[in-house]
Amino acid sequence: MSIRKITVMTLLALGAVLTGCSSNADTICDRRQECIDDDLDTGRCADDINDWVEDKNTKDRRERVEECADCLSDRSCAEAVERCLIDCAGIP
Repeated sequence: MSIRKITVMTLLALGAVLTGCSSNADTICDRRQECIDDDLDTGRCADDINDWVEDKNTKDRRERVEECADCLSDRSCAEAVERCLIDCAGIP
């Protein structure tokens, strides 16, 4: 396999990982704005979450953000508050 193909594949994989983190952070922040704080700056919120993940860049932090976003998806605000508190606790 050529260096060029390896480079392209690496960049695509990295882009997929970063996009996944970003969309999970966006999901969390959008739900926070919808359910908790109408004035929340969702862009800054997502940046804070992504910075938190990148700070230690641990598998645990990435998984916690993914689990929180999965829990919040397709739930009413009342359900999200009741059922997702543990999954989302500690995420900035």
